[in-house]
Amino acid sequence: MAEQKFLIVMRSGPIPGSSYFIEKDEVFLGRDLTNDLPVPDPEISRRHARFLRRGDAIYLEDLGSTNGTFLNGVRIAGPQQLKDGDLITLAENTVMSFEVKGAATEPLRVSAAKAEPALYTPEAPAQAAYQPVSAPVPQQPIAPSLTPVREKKRMGWFLVVLLILLALVLIVGVVLVFMPASWWCALSFNQLPGCPIN
Repeated sequence: MAEQKFLIVMRSGPIPGSSYFIEKDEVFLGRDLTNDLPVPDPEISRRHARFLRRGDAIYLEDLGSTNGTFLNGVRIAGPQQLKDGDLITLAENTVMSFEVKGAATEPLRVSAAKAEPALYTPEAPAQAAYQPVSAPVPQQPIAPSLTPVREKKRMGWFLVVLLILLALVLIVGVVLVFMPASWWCALSFNQLPGCPIN
């Protein structure tokens, strides 16, 4: 009987159709090039998630990412064991499937050696950074439950900008109220009542 291999296939995202064997006990995944599986997507955290191999089982764990890791449409909070056919969604746009395969197929391997940092460079197109093993898989629609994440992010930025503007107005108001009379005279070119006449 062929040895079981654990495979991650990117279904949608920056490099659809790419495949990776999980051969290490711990495989890190994120936007940073130092990860075992770098994924060039700005919605993904620098170190977003990891796969843990424990015997004949693979677990998925979110590493406190900003936009979350979802297993079959449900956001995970702790390590979750993966089953053949599970869908993994990172942030909003990157969807991967988990598959258990025999040793016959040969996708790009993540082995004990670190992935080379030169796999992806901003100057090169994203497709050139990876070696897809199989033909590109049609993109699957993103789970509808993920859309509120982007709305929360927009609302957060709006509130930050609003608070900064209010703080600036408050600072300018305090400076104007407590500004010495000589400054008022200088700003009005000595036209205010009580200003010295030159």
